[in-house]
Amino acid sequence: MSGRAHAESARRVGDCVTALLRDQPFFGSLALRLPIRADASRETLASDGRDLRYAPGWVAETDADRVKTALARVVLACALKHHTRRGERDPERWQQASQLVTHGLLRDAGFVLPPDAEAWDGLSVEQAYDRLPEPSDKTPSPEGTPRSNAGGGDDGGDLSDGAPGKQDDPGTGSGDPASPASGQAPSSHDAYGTGEVMDAAARRDDDESGAASPDTAAEEQAWDEAMHQAMSLAKAQGKAPGAVEEELGRAHRSALDWRALLRRHMTDAARRDYSWSLPNRRFIDGGLYLPSIRSEGIDTIAVIVDTSGSLPTDTLALFWTEVREIAAELQPETVALLQVDAAVQDAALYASGDLPERVAIKGRGGTDFRPGFAWLSDQGLRPGCCLYLTDMECDRYPETEPDYPVIWCNWGPPPGARNPQPWGERIDMRVG
Repeated sequence: MSGRAHAESARRVGDCVTALLRDQPFFGSLALRLPIRADASRETLASDGRDLRYAPGWVAETDADRVKTALARVVLACALKHHTRRGERDPERWQQASQLVTHGLLRDAGFVLPPDAEAWDGLSVEQAYDRLPEPSDKTPSPEGTPRSNAGGGDDGGDLSDGAPGKQDDPGTGSGDPASPASGQAPSSHDAYGTGEVMDAAARRDDDESGAASPDTAAEEQAWDEAMHQAMSLAKAQGKAPGAVEEELGRAHRSALDWRALLRRHMTDAARRDYSWSLPNRRFIDGGLYLPSIRSEGIDTIAVIVDTSGSLPTDTLALFWTEVREIAAELQPETVALLQVDAAVQDAALYASGDLPERVAIKGRGGTDFRPGFAWLSDQGLRPGCCLYLTDMECDRYPETEPDYPVIWCNWGPPPGARNPQPWGERIDMRVG
């Protein structure tokens, strides 16, 4: 492939990322965080969680909608950690399982899938893997396995047919192909032509045993944060994919303790957007002009502490320590600290750098969730987020939901169906 053809393929990939940022900001912002480079050893498009690889020949011959679908699928699979969870499982069977469980989510989000692309809904990638036949058995689908035709797109053929990327010499791409320590590129498996996920453990910087590098946990945490930031951006634009949001919540929530969840919610409250005036330097060397993501920070954080008689002082100390550390990172202009039982017992406004190290409890009466929100309204304060530390033992809420995010930090048992909050997010601290 000529240099001009490589440049044209690079431009087409950049155009597809730009289109995702506009139309599917959740997937577009995830793709934007990864370097993009040509890799003729791939059949279509792939990612190992650290960069995006595309076969220049495949990109040149493939409809833009299919390229966008492949981009979206591989970053979604990375957000679900498919690139770190294979273990000793068969790589080709794992790849197909990854495609089957992500196709339905992409279909529901409005992406164009190949007509023969199957989707298995409601399964984890491990469950899908176990239901697939052994590698020697080429039966298309196990008997009794739920499946649906996720097609409905244009009339293009099977994108994996012909494997255009394989026709090029790996050395002719604008980037070098992925390869482990042996120098050989890992095999490319893309049964449906919707992009593949490469193992994080196959990177060059892994040891000779092939085990995942020691920073796998840190990488998974980074993907957690990137995923939640991307979802926050999509929600702000009214374009959050509902089915994807539910799936990611199930996949990630159990892995995060209350401190990580609190940090995530407060970080999400900081306003983020794309900036074309500041191009993303990560892609400039590859000839791609893409925007950077900028953060405008957060103006005000409100912290309401339920000071009714059952609040443990050690719980308040743990909670306040986390709030102070996160506020130091976000640097809000104002932190409003309210102590409320059945009424507002104390209220103070602080700069983020002037928060006291300890909070002396005032109150110890009954519980009413209304006075704290009324005080914020009376003061004309509209916080970027409001944290309410409570045991949820109250059913007196404001009549209308506030027009800002509310996070109920529940240090009591989960209320369940008995006494759920009518709105807002809840973090169960599960202390005691």
